[in-house]
Amino acid sequence: MSLLLVPWFLLSVLVSLTSGLRNVRARVPQAVRRGDSAILFCDFDLEGDKLYSVKWYKGRHEFYRFTPREKPAMKVFPIPGLADLEVQTNASNAKQLTLRNVTLILSGRYSCEISADAPSFHTALVTGEMDV
Repeated sequence: MSLLLVPWFLLSVLVSLTSGLRNVRARVPQAVRRGDSAILFCDFDLEGDKLYSVKWYKGRHEFYRFTPREKPAMKVFPIPGLADLEVQTNASNAKQLTLRNVTLILSGRYSCEISADAPSFHTALVTGEMDV
């Protein structure tokens, strides 16, 4: 009887190895006019996993988190010295982030970190540069 379970076990391992994050890409506008809004996209395919969180960073500082199982799902964190960073929450979600009234100081590297939920917790980090 246990020999019959071996193929099922191997199949389940193979399926778990092939699922996870795929096609992960950050679409950050290369140039934005001062005072305009900037829309940043974090594209991903969970391949059957559930989303745990999406985090956005300016440089190494996290400023936006979307965690669908938490209340509230969306959180915005201040970055010291970047009071100009204004997230338009009603136009942001897991895959889209809108920055309102951008200023020169907001030029730089933006990173999106996607994490799948348990049991895999697959994580990917993608980046893009924006000039204002």
